[in-house]
Amino acid sequence: MPCPFLGMRDGMMSLKEQLDYLFNPRSVAVIGASNQLGKWGYFILARLLESKSGKEIYAINKKEAEVLGLKAYRSVVDVPGPVDLVVITVPFQGIIDVMHDCVRKGVKAAIVITSGLAETGGEGASMEQEMVEVARRGGMRIVGPNCLGHLDTYSNVRTVGFLPGVKKGGAALISQSGNSSQSVTNYAGQMGLGFSKFVSSGNEADLHFEDYLEYLAQDDKTKVILGYIEGFREGRRFLELAKEITKKKPIVIMKAGRTDAGVRAAQSHTASLAGSDMVLDAAFRQCGVIRVEEISELVDVAVPLLGQPLPRGRGVGVVALGGGMAVMAADAVRREGLEMPAFSPATMEKLNSIMSHRWSRGNPVDPGGDNVSYEALWPMLEDENIDAIIIVGGVGMISGFRGWVVFPSSIKSQLAEARKRMEDAEIINLDKTMELIKKHQKPILFVTHVTGAARGGEAYKKLKENQLSFYSNPERAARTLKHLVEYSEYLGVARGS
Repeated sequence: MPCPFLGMRDGMMSLKEQLDYLFNPRSVAVIGASNQLGKWGYFILARLLESKSGKEIYAINKKEAEVLGLKAYRSVVDVPGPVDLVVITVPFQGIIDVMHDCVRKGVKAAIVITSGLAETGGEGASMEQEMVEVARRGGMRIVGPNCLGHLDTYSNVRTVGFLPGVKKGGAALISQSGNSSQSVTNYAGQMGLGFSKFVSSGNEADLHFEDYLEYLAQDDKTKVILGYIEGFREGRRFLELAKEITKKKPIVIMKAGRTDAGVRAAQSHTASLAGSDMVLDAAFRQCGVIRVEEISELVDVAVPLLGQPLPRGRGVGVVALGGGMAVMAADAVRREGLEMPAFSPATMEKLNSIMSHRWSRGNPVDPGGDNVSYEALWPMLEDENIDAIIIVGGVGMISGFRGWVVFPSSIKSQLAEARKRMEDAEIINLDKTMELIKKHQKPILFVTHVTGAARGGEAYKKLKENQLSFYSNPERAARTLKHLVEYSEYLGVARGS
């Protein structure tokens, strides 16, 4: 059922105004704040204090005089100043009394971390319904229950106790699963993806996925909207919103619950309503929603959407250091329905002048043992037959030597100097490549097998800082490129659309 708040203006706040109190409140109270490490009330209050947002932070605890250095109040009603947002961590048996207190105080929004409500059925479902009724009578919006919290990197309000190190950026994430969101943000950190906002929507007793989607569509800081969802409360509204939003901002969704077992698990997890997967798949395509199969793909796709131009066609050029990787990359590209066109005569002439006689003489490019990855990219970017490029290996290899190769101590200083010169040269090549990406408006996806500390090299820092995508294998890169091409075709950017 659509939320009764939506669309109201006379004497009632708009959805944007309501959710502004959630993402940019003047004050926050943690109800159930705790001094005990391991409690939700400890982690959330500690995160709010550590964030140094400049907001007024209050601790609510009936038994303690002080929590984490803050004066503790027995009830939110006792707080001397106004409270815009509360985070509730008390056991579900005390939820209704707490909600009445919040309404008396004039609280605008509540994040209910507490579980044991609708997802358990019976008494819990009835209590959740009563909680929503109390909140609506008082004009208060609810996130959750059974959720992880939220964050806004621009207001620096962070109620999620378990997502450290989330950096500022252009992606927003709505997730019906708390643990899944941790997987997304952890991988995002490795890929250099930053977030504007995140919300763990939980059971969606009041605020639904669609509400957050509508809000983020109006948010200037959000350029790409990501979602993990198990079921829609308002499926028709989602599709209507998505059809308009995707014309301006990409929406990337992982919809879980494809199988019967997955649907049952989703219903018991967040009390969600899952529908026909085939129908949903078709509806997503019609509305321009990018659907991915894995949690990590949300990040894989978001990074180039933020940092690179969309491809204008399906023609892919591949550069790979090694014949085997060239074959694997070409197979991956074709499996995803993309094309491997022949290079133009002008491109062939330039490549012949750059590489030795051993190179593969076509697409995919195997330099035949020469490390000329960057030089090969540049004429390919100029080729009208090529709309995007995947490069496998080469990039960041100098940094990788730190972990791969053991050298005698007698020559380590000379090697360090040589490595520094080569790393400096690579940065110059990367800078030129980025200029050409902008000039020719063609994306490049990088594939690397370098892991761990070697990714601390200057080349990887440059890639992350500029949101240039790098992937662990050609298959991931090709799958990502397919999503970019299909979204480009939906927008009519692609040639012949």
